[in-house]
Amino acid sequence: MFDVILCRNVAIYFTPEARRDLFMRLANCLAPDGYMFVGSAESLADLGPRFAPHPHCRSSFYRPNLQPALV
Repeated sequence: MFDVILCRNVAIYFTPEARRDLFMRLANCLAPDGYMFVGSAESLADLGPRFAPHPHCRSSFYRPNLQPALV
């Protein structure tokens, strides 16, 4: 498990399916209290409630959402 994953300005060149697959695979390698940094043009918002975004210096980082998902 990784505490920090940096994947900045990579996924913007992928198809939506490949991008989703990439981030889901990375998420499976991220520690429960870890951080994933993505580029300013990238977002994990369309991947569902798995990640909570946090703004930082013109970009965002994401942490696993530890809140139970509302159904």
